[in-house]
Amino acid sequence: MPASAVLGCGRHLPARTVTNEELARNLGASAARLAELTGVTRRHHADDGHGPSDLAREAALAALAGAGLEPADVDLIVFATMTPDVAFPGSGCYLQNKLGCRTVGALDVRAQCAGFLFALATADRFVRAGAAGRVLVACAEVHSTALDYTPRAAAVTPYFGDGAGVLVLGAAREPGVLAAVLHSDPDGLERFWCEFPASRHHPARMDREAYRAGRHYYQLDPGAVHPQARAALAGAAHEVLERAGMPADRVALFLVHYLDARVAREAAEAARLPRERVVATAEAAGHIAAAGIPIALADAVAAGRVGKGDLVCGVAFGAGMSWGGGLLRL
Repeated sequence: MPASAVLGCGRHLPARTVTNEELARNLGASAARLAELTGVTRRHHADDGHGPSDLAREAALAALAGAGLEPADVDLIVFATMTPDVAFPGSGCYLQNKLGCRTVGALDVRAQCAGFLFALATADRFVRAGAAGRVLVACAEVHSTALDYTPRAAAVTPYFGDGAGVLVLGAAREPGVLAAVLHSDPDGLERFWCEFPASRHHPARMDREAYRAGRHYYQLDPGAVHPQARAALAGAAHEVLERAGMPADRVALFLVHYLDARVAREAAEAARLPRERVVATAEAAGHIAAAGIPIALADAVAAGRVGKGDLVCGVAFGAGMSWGGGLLRL
């Protein structure tokens, strides 16, 4: 049975940078107050008409180039996003078309902020089963068009940014995906969700009352979600390392992914991860849901912080509630 290895990685952030000063004009709070509420000072927003598949295309081309491959070499696309280009078809199909891939399978994964880990585990199993030799694990989000830019959302909207990160997994003799753990617990899922538009709502998917109340925007109860995230992230780090039989001191980099980077760092501290080897993914450009971990990984590779043979551990928590961890050898 073949193993799967990371052949290449790439990321793409839109050119437009949005600062807290810009958001403050509409959110009814100062730039400093927005930073105090969310810990984020800047993020990127996609251009009008650009969806997650457009961002993923740029990241995928970079990842394929790093692997010495072309789009025609791809056997499967697994696309993780919570902000698809359209209701259907999936963003994986859009990416397939924009890259000019063969008529290979293209599927979407919906696990929100933990989407990369769920997509990675799915792709790994396709490779291990011999069903695909080279898989694009594409993760991209365009949050900016789904956010509430009024004062009622001052504690939510500044968290989120747009971007894409892509890994290429391929068959190899030595495994690159050493372990993955996945969890979901729907208890209290309304603490972090987007209720509308909803197919369960008849006769239309949203009415005027729901629209006026802003129920089509992201809803977050940080007082309830942050403590759950803190515990789950720390637990996932321990669990994935234990499953791989790997001590923490062997890991070159820990990528801790949660919308509030301060909570991510608290989780890393609770797990006793070495601070100098921890990256809280939301610190650089806000929270980019499914794409946060692969973006941070691509940045670390480009900066020379990690390289071939190094171990990288990623943990994530998000809506669902869904969380997990993965351990990679580059």
